[in-house]
Amino acid sequence: MDEDRNNNVLLPPADIESEMAVLGAMLKSQDARADVSGFLRPDDFYLNEHKEIYKTILDMEQKGTGIDITTVYSALRQRKTADMVGGITYLSKLMDEAIVVSNAKYYADTVVNKSRMRQLIEEAEKIRESAYSDELPPEDILDSAEQRILEIAHKTQKTSYTDINDVLFENIKEIQELEKNGGAMPGIETGFRDVDRILGGFQRTDLIILAARPGVGKTAWALNAAEHAASLGHKVMVFSLEMSNLQLGQRLLSMTSSVPLENIRKGDISADEWESLSAAQDSFYGLDMVIDESSSITPIEMKNKCRRFKQEKGSLDLVVIDYLQLMSMGGYRIEQREKEIAAITRSIKIMAKELDCAVVLLSQLSRGPEQRGGDHMPKLSDLRDSGAIEQDADVVIFLKRDDYYQNDDERAQVDASTGLTCTVNIAKHRSGPVGLATLAWVPRYVKFGNLAPEQSTAGF
Repeated sequence: MDEDRNNNVLLPPADIESEMAVLGAMLKSQDARADVSGFLRPDDFYLNEHKEIYKTILDMEQKGTGIDITTVYSALRQRKTADMVGGITYLSKLMDEAIVVSNAKYYADTVVNKSRMRQLIEEAEKIRESAYSDELPPEDILDSAEQRILEIAHKTQKTSYTDINDVLFENIKEIQELEKNGGAMPGIETGFRDVDRILGGFQRTDLIILAARPGVGKTAWALNAAEHAASLGHKVMVFSLEMSNLQLGQRLLSMTSSVPLENIRKGDISADEWESLSAAQDSFYGLDMVIDESSSITPIEMKNKCRRFKQEKGSLDLVVIDYLQLMSMGGYRIEQREKEIAAITRSIKIMAKELDCAVVLLSQLSRGPEQRGGDHMPKLSDLRDSGAIEQDADVVIFLKRDDYYQNDDERAQVDASTGLTCTVNIAKHRSGPVGLATLAWVPRYVKFGNLAPEQSTAGF
């Protein structure tokens, strides 16, 4: 008995009877074919002959060919696989196995579950081999394993190619959606009217670089956009490598309550301000927005956290990372910093594509803007540490605040109480126009805001 049990453990999980039953049901019923073809894949079958019969039925269904035992046998003969699957005799046997055709989905679920068990065993073997080989660091092995296991769990394994007809079909759907929306891109709105007019919002799979000199307001700008996106129902993750959760919380409370940040930090709060703070706190209830304050994190660790968030929430729309120069890949020497930055930006771009979300990556600038006389507007060449930042980015946004450079002749005053403006320079936009927009800068609340329409200076 023990010997038999040990032998059975070595056999891959499979349910041959269910495989036969689902194929038989598909031979008998169009409804059965419709019930299972959307989620059952040829590779889910354990026996090769069953895979071939299933692929043949799918091909015939796609071509609109009538399906019964005779036509399937004829198609198998044309594919020169009729003898391999056992001929018309075996097809008849399959039909005999499908006693209750309406149970096709149940049979298919069983086949899929056994397939997933085999995939898990295969993945476990890969993990074992990788760990024994000692060729990769543990982080890479864990990242690969976690991604594959989650794919198995969600049945999201996809081929590496897509039929051009499917691609064009999706294009037409998107164009129809744009037409319905009056040409507005279905992006994630930043809340900054003139910026959204140029970008159409943040687009999924895009890597957006937000860059400025230290102290200009990168974090405040990104938090403004993140809070606005969350308020519209988007799911948002913020990675803060520089500030703590409490510091970011103070900023969010100040910008949403219009209570000066200095008052919040000192605890000098009036009765009216307490009401404003309470209302601001209530406004965040129910929002899917989380903050991670890891002071040192690699792109692999970040992707794992994003993947878990997406699994828990069902989707992930926007990721904010503050900021690039505090990240590391691990394993690089100091003199290779440029290569490390290039590897980081490439990894984050891949993460945006894999997770189907927009990523806003904050970045420092070199001293180039300060060293230029007169015009201090940042340029793409000012991106610090690596030219790969510009190369990998889909969008590059620069911030230039009027009060930052003492050599500026004039400061654009919005009003006497709140002060100044900030120029937003969209210097790269892979899928659309570039241009300038002007926002109000409100230093007391560490926030940016829209100008009145008559003051707006957006330009392409």
